[in-house]
Amino acid sequence: MNDLQSLLTREKLEAFHTGLMKDAYLYFGAHVAAEETRFTIWVPDAASVAVACTDPASQREEIFGMQQHPFDSTIWQLQIPQRLTGYAYEYIIETPNGELLRKSDPYAQASEMRPRTKSVVAAASKHTWSKTVLHQKKIQNKNHFEKPMAIYEVHIGTWKRNAQGGFLNYRELASELIPYILDMGFTHIEILPITEHPLDESWGYQTTGYFAPTSRYGTADDLKYFIAKCAEHKVGLILDWIPGHFCVDEHAMVMFNGTPLYEDEREERRANPDWGTLNFDIQKGEVVSFLISSAHYWLNEFKFDAFRMDALVCLLFIPNRKERPHNKEGADFLRKLTNSLKEFYPETLLIAEDAWHYPKVTHEVSDGGVGFHYKWNFGWMRDTLDYMETPPSQRSEVHQKMNFSLVYQYQERYLLALSHDEVVNGRGSLLNKLPGTLDERFLQLRLLLGFWIAHPGKKLLFMGQEFGHFEEWEFKPELDWPSLEDEDHRKMADFTKELLSFYKAEKAFFELDDHPDGFTWIDADNHEQSVAAFVRRGYMPQDECIVVCNFSNHHYTDFKLGVPKGTAYEKIFTTGKQYRKAVIEAADAPYDDLPYSVVMDLPAFTMNIWKQKQDGSGAG
Repeated sequence: MNDLQSLLTREKLEAFHTGLMKDAYLYFGAHVAAEETRFTIWVPDAASVAVACTDPASQREEIFGMQQHPFDSTIWQLQIPQRLTGYAYEYIIETPNGELLRKSDPYAQASEMRPRTKSVVAAASKHTWSKTVLHQKKIQNKNHFEKPMAIYEVHIGTWKRNAQGGFLNYRELASELIPYILDMGFTHIEILPITEHPLDESWGYQTTGYFAPTSRYGTADDLKYFIAKCAEHKVGLILDWIPGHFCVDEHAMVMFNGTPLYEDEREERRANPDWGTLNFDIQKGEVVSFLISSAHYWLNEFKFDAFRMDALVCLLFIPNRKERPHNKEGADFLRKLTNSLKEFYPETLLIAEDAWHYPKVTHEVSDGGVGFHYKWNFGWMRDTLDYMETPPSQRSEVHQKMNFSLVYQYQERYLLALSHDEVVNGRGSLLNKLPGTLDERFLQLRLLLGFWIAHPGKKLLFMGQEFGHFEEWEFKPELDWPSLEDEDHRKMADFTKELLSFYKAEKAFFELDDHPDGFTWIDADNHEQSVAAFVRRGYMPQDECIVVCNFSNHHYTDFKLGVPKGTAYEKIFTTGKQYRKAVIEAADAPYDDLPYSVVMDLPAFTMNIWKQKQDGSGAG
């Protein structure tokens, strides 16, 4: 045991038990070195532990007894003088009452393809990161607060399938998805969880393997190939990762030693009835070391550009309490996590999902915050979709849903997410949430995406919504790509492409996203006509844009609006189906508490964007 003892020293064991270990994956799990394979696992209160190894060729299983670490009876270890790369394995844990449990390895770096559930001794990586890729990783997110960010959220298994109807592997995904992203104009890809999970329909959110890329889409080196190709094309890559809760399947972490070990020991906080998952016990230092090490593993080994951390509601708020009181221990864990990641991976973005109304999520820990860079703006999403789903004749009654987000916009740094959660479980696709005829729904989808782009905040859109996916997302073979043969869907895709190109070109819509100087209402309260008008600004005065959104089904031929400058304005973008050049001259007639005014044509269900005419000429 001397070699194993030298790996887990007293100092490292203390770090593991106190939640200070960030690289537990180097010591725990299965590792092949030279001509031997070593196994290490944390199992307190066990009568015995063994590892059962299955030869991939013969399928013969051999069981090896493990021994306790001489310094620590909760750690069990074994060295086998054989290279067991590719062998399936699981632990056999004998509880004090004699029950035998077969468990996969929480630290496994590879797993069998579902429905099989054993861990696999991972092969050593053969991938080499090029200097070009490593440099791009360093600069990908440089000055990100002042840059455009348009994220395409993807579930790999249902975005597109191969010719045989099977999953695209990571290498095939690189050749299919990256060109699509570049053509459409998205800046980042966010992939739904690829940590190993037993059920396809969980979309990856019910994880069993916190260190194992799912075998559905290929090997770890295949994943590294995809990540490298994203970097070569300057596409940021975001990993959806779940720090708060895990899967209840019996082969994995649940009741790992016959008692609550990874899950919360407090019964009232343990389970999530809505999701069918268990909350991690972050009071245990060993569980904290496990989670922090998982986060470090994905960034160190795979070099993702960002983490989107899922379901923080079960960490920032005490679980299963309707009044949602703040959860200090969960917030402190997240502060510890974000501090650690920022220290070692300062170029990585940290994005919080479902943080609800918890304060200062995107403030620095040193300032009393939680330490994230961005927070999903659930309030904007829910209010905006509620507003857009309201029939036009009733929108005047709920006009505050459209404008309320600006009341709190600058309390945090926000990301505007139109995510998978909004187009599943009977909610309908974005297109089919909207009222009216099919033509009116397409017009309103263009208007919705236009408002999404014009509103302060970074952007995220779930796959398929860019071309007006007709049905809500279900776990079907792939998106309805044949619908692009239809003119309406094809034009919707073309519009989204034009919208993203416009967004990235106009600095007013991203440079001051998180600063009040970047936004001013012209008229927030025009509920009678269901119109909203505002100014967006960048650093330079000439970048200023006037945004006018008509959420009604009425065409206003002589719509009057106050403007800040007595100049000629030209229309530079419209969500309408036909773009016609137009220039309007501001009159020296105060309106909307501004010194000048213009009169414009404003079609139904349309957002128009105006900008000072640069050559100074008048209306044509």
